[in-house]
Amino acid sequence: MSIRLLRSCLLPLAIALTAVSCGYIPRQVAGLPSDASWDALPLRKWLAEDRAEPVALAFCTPPECSPGLAVSVIRLTGKDAEITDAVLRDPERLARALRSPAGREKPVKARITVERIKDAPYPGFAIDLAPADGGKRPAYGAAFGKREGEALSVVLVIGESPDAVRETAKEVAARELGS
Repeated sequence: MSIRLLRSCLLPLAIALTAVSCGYIPRQVAGLPSDASWDALPLRKWLAEDRAEPVALAFCTPPECSPGLAVSVIRLTGKDAEITDAVLRDPERLARALRSPAGREKPVKARITVERIKDAPYPGFAIDLAPADGGKRPAYGAAFGKREGEALSVVLVIGESPDAVRETAKEVAARELGS
């Protein structure tokens, strides 16, 4: 009798466990190679705030991928979407905020340069960040965004090479945001 009960419960239990674990299956970022050098993270279970919805996140580190890159896709709504859309169109706003963050008496000692990326179908920018003293290597970033009604989908790439960051951002934006 107990084996028959176990057998009858096994299929529903397997289906339930599979359905529950789906939140832990990562979604790969479109436009990135599908080989083993890129790792995707399961974001659906990491939601910490209601304002931004992480859609996908992947990273590639040396030696498999040189230079190292991190790529994310997020969806914003409300005030966050409005602010981010404004920054995508005028990245100098971000540079000013990073140079003199609210609540600090002294400005941040960093070299910050931003540039609008004009040869793309969506508003976007590139940013370079480095300590003013040159003591550490700079970090590079690029972002593109596309409005979808009230929501804003954003592709963000961060890495160690400005050319790799820009090209990856363009490729991922074409796949994630459409062309």
